[in-house]
Amino acid sequence: MTKKVEGSRARGVDRAIELLECLHEARQPLRIGEIARRLKAPRSTVYELVNRFLQAAILETYDADGRVFFGRTLHFYAADYLGSHGLSRLAREEVARVAEATGETAQFCMLHGNKYTVVHMQTGKKLFRISTAVGVAVPLPWTASGRLLLGHMTPAEIKEFIPPDDFVLPNGRAIDSAKFYEEVRHARQSGYCRTSGLVDDFADCLAVPVRDADNVALACICVVTMAQRKDHAIGHLVNMLQNSAGRLSRYLKDSRNARQGWNPA
Repeated sequence: MTKKVEGSRARGVDRAIELLECLHEARQPLRIGEIARRLKAPRSTVYELVNRFLQAAILETYDADGRVFFGRTLHFYAADYLGSHGLSRLAREEVARVAEATGETAQFCMLHGNKYTVVHMQTGKKLFRISTAVGVAVPLPWTASGRLLLGHMTPAEIKEFIPPDDFVLPNGRAIDSAKFYEEVRHARQSGYCRTSGLVDDFADCLAVPVRDADNVALACICVVTMAQRKDHAIGHLVNMLQNSAGRLSRYLKDSRNARQGWNPA
């Protein structure tokens, strides 16, 4: 196979991934022309990809105007992932447990590229409900979890990792980067992080890290609650999150030990 053919196939794969990411970011069905404009790609190329994905039910047509969006095949792929990925399956159970016990909105989140993304979410029974939709990319400095997920990095590495615009909140207020680096350090030492009024003036977020066998925060479990809760209520929530995170962290450690043939006896 020539390098030219290999390069052409690689570009085709890249374009297919870009198409799926475009729909994910849009979070709604789009016309082929709109997809082509967003990708700055030839309409013929996008048309060919869309038709192939329609044949495989990776995409489906959603209306008479020909708008397309994700299809049932991706649902089956997702079910396969949840069935085989133990951490994700257990995390979903922990999120449901925390939401049920506290009445607060609970979330399990991870890094996706250089952004924070909610993987699982369960809304609580209380009237106060603020949450981030599953799969939406959010700048790390906007979140309590972000301060924990970056705990293994130096300030210089964090500066290189996070785009400068991500330090600007939706209301236009800028987060001081030096203060943010200090908050990352403090969150790692404390074992949890609490942020108040970052994205919403009336909300606090409490997050606890889920650490892998190398003690790196691979994910976080968190709750979103009303601001200005009393210290004893916050302590109760943190304790519950730590118990959940502890179970997930032990799973990660035990899984690696099992792969390495570790025998505690």
